[in-house]
Amino acid sequence: MAQGQEFTRVDWYADDLSGRSFTSCTFIDCDLTETTSRGATFDECHFRGGQFNASTHEESAFTRCTFERTSFFAATFKRCKFTGSTFSRASLRPLTVEGGNWSYTLLRGADLQGVKFNGVNLEEADLSESNLTGARITSANLTRAVLRAAVLDDAVLVGSDLSGAALAGLRWNRTRVDLTQAALIAAAQGAIVDF
Repeated sequence: MAQGQEFTRVDWYADDLSGRSFTSCTFIDCDLTETTSRGATFDECHFRGGQFNASTHEESAFTRCTFERTSFFAATFKRCKFTGSTFSRASLRPLTVEGGNWSYTLLRGADLQGVKFNGVNLEEADLSESNLTGARITSANLTRAVLRAAVLDDAVLVGSDLSGAALAGLRWNRTRVDLTQAALIAAAQGAIVDF
């Protein structure tokens, strides 16, 4: 277990991080390209720069972490936990997320074009002003999430719960939605409707 350590420019290319645990650690310009993990734990860690490109993680936790200028190109997360984590100027596309808990994450203004979130808990996540053009957010929990002024053109939201979500100013041209979702979005002040 690593606690309070700083890792600078470490090369963990294609390493297996399964079962490893990091608490309050700082990772600066580290290469985690093509890493894999199952059951790894990162709690209150800070990532500045660095890459998770083409990495695959299952049932791992990245709780209350910050990701600044970090690249997730072609990364896959299955049943992982990102509760309370913050993404700032991170490169998040393409990204595939299957299941898991991303509640209370801060993704404000993120470029999320074409990302895939299936069966993910995004309760109270902040996706305001993000670009979700072409994204597939299916069977997800978006209750009380903030989607204010987000762009969802050509996206798919089928099966996702938008109860209590902040949807004002949402752009959703040609977005595939359920009738319940359409009613919620249309009722939101400032929503743009264009089928």
